[in-house]
Amino acid sequence: MKSLHKLLLVLCLPALLVMPACTKNFEDLNTDKNKSGENSGVPEYNFTRAILEFTGNSDYSYDTWRVNIIYCSMMMQQLANVSWYAGDKYIQNDGWAAAYFERAYPDQIKYITDVIRVTKDNAFLSNQYNIARIAKVMIFHRLTDIYGDIPYSEAGKGYSDRNFAPKYDAQQEIYMDMLKELDEAAKALDATKAIPGQGDLIYNKGGAIPAAQVVANWKKLAYSLMLRLGMRLSKRDDAVAKTWVEKAYTGGLISSNEENAFILHDASGGRTTVNRVSNILSGEWHAIDNVGEACISKTFMDFLKNNNDPRLQYIAVVPASNSEVPADQLGMPNGYDSNEGATDIKKAPGYPGDTKKYSVLNRNVLLKLNGPTFLVTYAQVELLLAEAAKRGWSVGADAATHYNNGVKAAMEQLAQYSANASISGAEVQAYLTAHPYKDTDGYNQINTQYWAACVLDWYEAWANWRRSGYPQLTPVNYVGNATGGKIPRRMLYPSSELASNPTNYQEAIKRQGTNALTTPVWWDKQ
Repeated sequence: MKSLHKLLLVLCLPALLVMPACTKNFEDLNTDKNKSGENSGVPEYNFTRAILEFTGNSDYSYDTWRVNIIYCSMMMQQLANVSWYAGDKYIQNDGWAAAYFERAYPDQIKYITDVIRVTKDNAFLSNQYNIARIAKVMIFHRLTDIYGDIPYSEAGKGYSDRNFAPKYDAQQEIYMDMLKELDEAAKALDATKAIPGQGDLIYNKGGAIPAAQVVANWKKLAYSLMLRLGMRLSKRDDAVAKTWVEKAYTGGLISSNEENAFILHDASGGRTTVNRVSNILSGEWHAIDNVGEACISKTFMDFLKNNNDPRLQYIAVVPASNSEVPADQLGMPNGYDSNEGATDIKKAPGYPGDTKKYSVLNRNVLLKLNGPTFLVTYAQVELLLAEAAKRGWSVGADAATHYNNGVKAAMEQLAQYSANASISGAEVQAYLTAHPYKDTDGYNQINTQYWAACVLDWYEAWANWRRSGYPQLTPVNYVGNATGGKIPRRMLYPSSELASNPTNYQEAIKRQGTNALTTPVWWDKQ
C-alpha cells in the first residue's frame, strides 16, 4: 500500500508543479470555443431582426394588428368596421392599446440596442454602428409618438446592465436626443469603410449595392427622419422646429421614389417574413374577406372619388362584384355596427343592401404578401417641405413646388407595390391642374395629401393628423366610447408596467397626465 501511495505522489507531482502556469489562462482554457457568444456574434443579424420586427414581423403581429390596423386605420377614417375593431368607435381595449409598447421593447429595442452596444468601439464596424443609431431613432420615434413619455435612455439594458426597471424619459428630452443622434450618425457615416451586408433589408437588398450608394441613402434617411421630427415640433416650438428642418434640408433628403426607405417582404417564410399588414387584411387572417371587418372608409373613399384621384383604380375593389371600376366603389361610414340597433349599418344613409358591396383594399396591389412596407418616403418628405415652405422656412423651393412634387411622388409610388399600378405623368398632371395648390388653404391641402400618402402606415397618418389637425375629420360619438366622441390622442401603457416598474411608471403619469386615450403627448400641444 505504501508503494502505491509513493507511485501516485510521483505521478501527481508534475501536474502540481504546472498548475500555477495553467491558471494564468484558466478562463480561456475553460471557454467553449464552439459556443457562440457576444464577441463571436454577428451584429448584422440582430440589426436585421430589429428592422424586420419594426415592420410587424413578430410571430403574432399584435402591434401591427391591434395598433396600426384596429386603432389607427379606423381612427384616421381610411378603414371602417362594423364588428369588433375598437378604433372605429373609440372603444377602449387596454390590451390592444398597449400592444405596441409590449412588443417593441423585446422585439425591436432589445436587438437594436445590442447592435449599438457591441459595435460602438469597433472602428471596422463604425458604419454598422451609425446605421443602427439611425434605425434606433426610427424605432423610438414611432414608439414615443404613440405613448409619449417612455423608457428611452435606459431601455434595452436588461441583458447588459441587468436594468429591468428603466426610467421613463420625458418626450421633450427624447426628441432632443433623437435629433442629436441623427445629426451625429449621418455625419459619421463613411463610404470608405465596411457596410452591413444583405442583413440591411432597407438599402442593401441582396447585399450587392455599392458602399457609396448605401451610405448615401442612409444619410438621406437620417436627414429625412430629422425633417419629420423637426416638423413634429411645429406646434410645440416653432423656432426649434425651423432650426432642425432647415438643418435636415441642408444635409440632404430622400429625393426620389427610388430612394424610399422600405422593406420588401418574402411570401415564403410565414409570419416572420411576409408583409404583416397584408397577412392580416388579406392573407392568413382574411380581414377584408370577413363581412364588415375592414372596409374602406366613406371618408377616404369620398376624398378619392370626389377628386377623381387616379389612385382609386388601384386602391379599391368591390367584393360582391370584384369590380375595380372607380364609379362602382363605395365607402363604409365609420361608427356603425351590426347589432340590429339604432347604429346598425343597415340604417346608414345609402346602405347598399349588402356589406359586401362596400369597397375593400385591393389585395392584388396594396396587400400582396411579398409587397413592401414603406418606412419613410419621398412623397412624405416633399409634403413636409411644402408645409415648411409655407411657414417661410428655407427649404429650397416654394410650397406649391414641393406640394406638386409630393402629390406626384405619392401617385407614382403605387408602382412600387405593383408594376400594374402605374399612374402616368399625364394622369398626375391632370390631377394637379384640376386641384392646384392654393396658399390660403395650404395647410389643409398639404396635410390631407400627407394623410392619403400614408395609406397602410396608419401610425404616421395618425401622428401627423394630431400635429397638423388635417384632414378635418368628423369624429363619431358611438354609445359607450371612451373619449366623449373625440378621436384618441395616444395609446395606453400596459397595466403590467404598474406592477413591474411602478415608481417610474407613476412618475411618467404625474408628468404627462392620466394614462388615457385623451391625454396628448408632449408635442401635441392643444
